[in-house]
Amino acid sequence: MLALSIVLCALLGTSLAFAIVELGLSAFVAAAYYGTQEVVTTWSAYSGYSYSQVDVNPPAILVFLVFSSVWTILVTVAALVLPWYYTRKGFVTAKLNTVLAAIFVAIYFVTMVFWLACFADLASLLGGGTSVNAYYNAVLAFGVLLWLLFVALVVFTILAMCGVLVSDWAGYQSLRKDNGVGGHQTNADPAHEVPISTNPVVLRKL
Repeated sequence: MLALSIVLCALLGTSLAFAIVELGLSAFVAAAYYGTQEVVTTWSAYSGYSYSQVDVNPPAILVFLVFSSVWTILVTVAALVLPWYYTRKGFVTAKLNTVLAAIFVAIYFVTMVFWLACFADLASLLGGGTSVNAYYNAVLAFGVLLWLLFVALVVFTILAMCGVLVSDWAGYQSLRKDNGVGGHQTNADPAHEVPISTNPVVLRKL
């Protein structure tokens, strides 16, 4: 029970830290694209090169990286605060646990797909490899790490829902209904398990 809570805290805390770093890196790279740039439009033997001003916008994947980073920060903060709040209040019901579990799995899965799309598209933009720009390589590396972290969160949440792993956090408790195993002996009255007899001989044999 405690082990799973520690693992979830570690995964969510690491995801939050990496998302903040990724937000800074991707926003810095995206901001470097904005502005105007002089490009050569024509060349003449008499007048030489002629230039024109062109507005430069960042690639769409960099904008999506910024969005995914902000999304991840909000998701991890909510995933840390909500279970702690409901568990601390002590009114976690089966319905609330089911709703939170479904929400967590769905959001973790969507976030995992976001980061898969991010690092795959960025790697394709870089030609399937790394870049000479260290910022691009850092953005790509943190994107891969965040994808792996949310893969792990999806797996651990599903295992907790199925009862394979035990947790007392709201949203991570088992969804299995109690089938009464181990409760058979509670129906019997312990006072009548041994026949009562006042015969000393019978009592000595017992």
